[in-house]
Amino acid sequence: MTNLDDVAAMQKMDPSGVLKSTEMFPDQCKQAWGESSIIKFPDKYKQVRNVVVCGMGGSRFTPKTIKELYWKKIKVPYEIVEGYSLPAYIGKDSLVVLSSFSGTTEEVITCGQEAIKRGAKITGVVQGGKVGEMLKAQNAPGYIFTPKYNPCGQPRIGGGYLLMGHLGLLYTLGLVDIEQKEIEEAIAFARTTGGKYVATVPAPENPAKQFAIFLKDKHPFIITSEFLRGFGNGFANQINETAKMISDYRYIPELNHHLMEGLKRPETLHENGVFIFFLSHCYSEPVKKRFAITKDVVEKQKVATHNVTLSGPDKLSQVLEAYTLSAFTTFYMAMLYDTDPVAIPWVDYFKTQLAKI
Repeated sequence: MTNLDDVAAMQKMDPSGVLKSTEMFPDQCKQAWGESSIIKFPDKYKQVRNVVVCGMGGSRFTPKTIKELYWKKIKVPYEIVEGYSLPAYIGKDSLVVLSSFSGTTEEVITCGQEAIKRGAKITGVVQGGKVGEMLKAQNAPGYIFTPKYNPCGQPRIGGGYLLMGHLGLLYTLGLVDIEQKEIEEAIAFARTTGGKYVATVPAPENPAKQFAIFLKDKHPFIITSEFLRGFGNGFANQINETAKMISDYRYIPELNHHLMEGLKRPETLHENGVFIFFLSHCYSEPVKKRFAITKDVVEKQKVATHNVTLSGPDKLSQVLEAYTLSAFTTFYMAMLYDTDPVAIPWVDYFKTQLAKI
């Protein structure tokens, strides 16, 4: 479709309700924080020396977002595992967090079984499934949620549950200090921001629709830094799964040490490549300088650039703002491609074939 203001047509292409779930992101965050931040853990859980989170896809980039956002505040080593096995150091003084929206993720289940064998403490952020059963069997506390604000059912569209679920666990475990006011104000800001992106706001006045139109048929490189690194991963995932389009995420300053030399080839990069710079007043001063120079280097090599300037008053507000924009944008991209935004046929095919082996 070409008309992103035809709400009725978009609803027909979105039978599962991705748009509705996207609009409910602040409600997801509010529910998840309210429920996860009051969970009671035994004292032994508050004496752990390290935390490992096991998750994949939409259940991975959300805790990664929390890690990057609060890396200066989380009081113990905090690592993300994206595979079938745990680091060698995991033992009785470790906390293993099983992150799986569905509760059926093969890699997460395997890591949970290994954690139990090693005598580690386990918890989780999960809707239910085998992971939920594992927590109950071990009498392990965790955040088992009912995603009432995610009617489409897709984990990446229910990111508020994973984001605030993980943050709530860290808070109630005493592993990070956060003010309740900070959470409430950030969610309120995301709600206000989302009002600019809803389907009833016409394209000329809707930044998310304009962004989607700009990104169509391009190869975006999502460029972030510092506290937004986890979000950059998340946005790239959303483009892949919701819009069915390729994307990459890169970080400043790390990309300054190699990537800029790779912009000469292939020639198609100069036709459809675009660097999307997410700018923030919350970045450190050295990083702010690097963004400007990086943009100059990219443009001098005839690769397109685009700036997204976040306006939230603090880091958490900007993370929620960025996720709100990216979710609406990728939904509208799916509409432009006449694609069901919830469908993931190749991921489903892969899982079916894997189960046969």
